[in-house]
Amino acid sequence: MAKGKAAKASTLEGSGYEASKAFDGNVSTRWASKEGSDPQWIYVDLGKTYSVNKVKLNWEAAYGKNYKIQVSNDSGSPANWTDVYTKTNGKGGVEEITFAAQDARYVRMYGTARGTSYGYSLYEFEVYGSSGN
Repeated sequence: MAKGKAAKASTLEGSGYEASKAFDGNVSTRWASKEGSDPQWIYVDLGKTYSVNKVKLNWEAAYGKNYKIQVSNDSGSPANWTDVYTKTNGKGGVEEITFAAQDARYVRMYGTARGTSYGYSLYEFEVYGSSGN
């Protein structure tokens, strides 16, 4: 449900690595954060509230070792986030994460520790659930 939706990120490695690349359905493009800095985040605006219960993260070699999946129902720029999942000692690759269903308009990966000396980089960030409000 996140494919093609508006996205924002804390930083970009450079041109061609925009947040939208993680939600374009194309595994040959990616979002990449600035190298060597924590924390970093990326979120998608689903456009309306959905009941969300799963995300799939397809990491590039620069993965998140420690991160949270967070949701928000704020309008405009989200400021209030609720943790729905916390990952420690992640190994990268493709991670499918399920959690108790939450009503959410925004879904965020909030990275607190990088798995490499680079940044965070996602080929795809998928969001699953069902129509809510």
